[in-house]
Parts: sequence; C-alpha cells; structure tokens
Amino acid sequence: MTPRLVNAIMAIALAAIMTACQGNGNRDVPVPRRTAFSRMQLPPDSYRHVTIGGTALELNAAADTTGTVDDAANAWLTAVYPDGTAELYITVNHATGSHLDAMIDNRVERLSLNTGGAESQVSSFITPAGLDARIVVTHHGTPTPVQFIVTDHATMLVSGSAHVRDAATAPADSLAPVIGMLERDLNHLVANIPATR
Repeated sequence: MTPRLVNAIMAIALAAIMTACQGNGNRDVPVPRRTAFSRMQLPPDSYRHVTIGGTALELNAAADTTGTVDDAANAWLTAVYPDGTAELYITVNHATGSHLDAMIDNRVERLSLNTGGAESQVSSFITPAGLDARIVVTHHGTPTPVQFIVTDHATMLVSGSAHVRDAATAPADSLAPVIGMLERDLNHLVANIPATR
C-alpha cells in the first residue's frame, strides 16, 4: 500500500468516527429519562407546647393539632404534618394498679402488631424525668413506621404512632427523610414529657 492510500483510508476512518460522535445531528429530539420525584419539604426541628390529659407535650411547631379529646382519664390528639405527609396520633391515659398494667401490656402488643412483622429498631430508655420509654422504628413495610410508649408505672401512660401516607408501598429511600423527621420529633417529645406530680 502506498502512503497516499494509507492516508486516504485514515482520513475516511477519521471522518466516519467524527460523524458518529456527533450523533444524528438533531439535538431537539427528546430523550426519555427515568421518573424523578421532588423531595418533600420537611419541617424544621422547632417545637411548641400542647397540654392534653394534664400532660405537657412538645410537638413540632409545623404540625396542626386536630381531633383533640380531653377528659379526666383519657385524652388524645392528632397532629397533622404539612401537606399531609404524616399524622401523629397520641393518647394520654391515667390509671393505677392492674388497670394501668393491662393498658401498658396492650400498648406493647399493639407496637408489635403495627410493625407487621417487619424488622424494627427498638430503643428502650429512661427519660430525663425518670419515665420508662420505648420508641419503635420500622424503616419499611408499614404505615406506622414510628411508635412510642412512655409510662411512670404508677398513674400515667402516653403512647402514640405516626402514620405516613403510602408508607406500606413506597420505596424505603423515599420514606427515609420522613421517618427520620418523625423519629427526631418523637425522640424530642418523649424526652420532654414531665414526670407526673
């Protein structure tokens, strides 16, 4: 092969490569992308005081309280987070002796049932006020991913669960920020429940 022929072949090959790298020349053709979902705007960690059943609670300031019922022995409220992302159901009960023990046993069983058998993280601890507390976090597969129970084992039981919209079917990575926010808020709520007087 002559050098001219080799140069001509190289020039044709280079032209073919450059043409291939430019695509089809029509840059206005849309290219399908995988679906993207925007992140939810989660409320900051600022809190406000609410009293139900004679017990002071600290709830996220962005959550609206609805459905509050308050009587001498039992009280409950629903705290709704912005955009309906989650609802927090809280119950305050006052009882003594075997009646309180039965209520605690019932709530412990309910915590277990609400996980739906999914793997859960259980944190048991004594609060700064000396109350016995348990927080259960289930990262996927249940509409109630964060639950809690707090008692003084004498006269008071505070319990609750957070219900997250579409939690049973949503991917875990989509729920993680919401569950993290709820866990943060419930840890704050539980740590700040005062001892009964």
